[in-house]
Amino acid sequence: MKNAVKFNLQYPSKDRSLILAICRCGGKTIKRSLNVTIPTVIWDKQLQRCIISEKETVRAKREYKKINKRLDAIEQSWNALAVKNRLDTFDPQCVESMFDSHLSVSAKRADEEDRKENRTPLQFFQAHIDKKTSMFCEATGRNISEKTKGHHIVVLKRLKAFMKDTNTPDSFDIFDTEFKNKFINWAYHTARRKQGGYSKNTVVATFSILKVWLNEATEAGLISTTEYHKYPSKGADVDNIALTMQEIEAIYRLDIPKLISKGTIDAKSSIEATRDLFIIGCWTGLRRADLNRINDAVFNLKSNTLTIQTQKTNEKVIVPLHPFVRELYEKYKGKFPKLIDKSKANAQLQELGRLAGVDELTERSSIREGRTITVKLLKYQRITFHTARRSFATNLYRQGAPVVSIMKMTGHKTEQNFLKYLNISKEEHSESMQKFFK
Repeated sequence: MKNAVKFNLQYPSKDRSLILAICRCGGKTIKRSLNVTIPTVIWDKQLQRCIISEKETVRAKREYKKINKRLDAIEQSWNALAVKNRLDTFDPQCVESMFDSHLSVSAKRADEEDRKENRTPLQFFQAHIDKKTSMFCEATGRNISEKTKGHHIVVLKRLKAFMKDTNTPDSFDIFDTEFKNKFINWAYHTARRKQGGYSKNTVVATFSILKVWLNEATEAGLISTTEYHKYPSKGADVDNIALTMQEIEAIYRLDIPKLISKGTIDAKSSIEATRDLFIIGCWTGLRRADLNRINDAVFNLKSNTLTIQTQKTNEKVIVPLHPFVRELYEKYKGKFPKLIDKSKANAQLQELGRLAGVDELTERSSIREGRTITVKLLKYQRITFHTARRSFATNLYRQGAPVVSIMKMTGHKTEQNFLKYLNISKEEHSESMQKFFK
């Protein structure tokens, strides 16, 4: 069967007509409507396809291309089926049934392909997020975590807010050079007006995730521009604090039961467990997520080490046990409590810092609205669980520990990223260099 299917108009003499799919077998002609109506003037009888003129509207062009694509698919697949199975030798009723089934399946596939090809950015990005935790990360060799998925969800909400506030259409055409400037202006001057807009690092993090989405959209053929490659991807160094060894010990030595008996701390508070896990973080360098799964770690009291596979980087780290960590291991008999909600735990840490007298006046700088903003805060007001990890690296560095050795314990891959963790002043660097002049 050289040409098993043809396409004609049902009413070629009228203004509009349905398109028919025609199959001939065993002397019988099978005609089926494709349930597609077109203006008869745009039909090419010879090519059996819609004529797509430059005069047509964008919407009409898109619709006619979709119709032609569907006709191509039906013709190619049915002709291949006819040749393979020699349908001209089949009973016409059998062929008729097969033809009906084939057209039905082809229609569903065409609709599905059209939906995929014409998804809006928000639809496409949401689909990307929905499959996130089942996606494989080549860098770590593991499935992508719920935490990473959470970052993507936050960015999508931010993008929706931007589109709503700026009346930006949900179209892939928006991701050009102007989008970058428009988004930055919104992020600094319109979004979260009461909080002073987003910080530079938040804006950069948003662009970084957008690039991931748009790379996938490019592979799917939904976007052809490469302007998004120029979006910023480098943020400013974060101005965070580190606690001294004396400040860490002051927090560790707080008599929580006594403070509870005096009514300074609520008897039902979990502040003691929060304090103890924070101290472990200060002397192991573990991230909050790993502190919350500290019971998975191997404590070897003979070799005086802690071994754990870190969650974020899947790196195995081995850290010597500080005396405080050994004491806490004995206190909990190796079964540590779980951390409470992140914001509540950080609030408890700031209260612990206040009670321990960690009240040095400090300055915190951040970039907002395109300019550096500096505020004065007492040191305890800036304590979070991430302070523990920074304090670990900074205090070991101050004691002269080799950078490579510290990096082995923190799990950092590059010295550049590691050095960002250190909270060393220019004066301290100068003092440490004095020995080279003596």
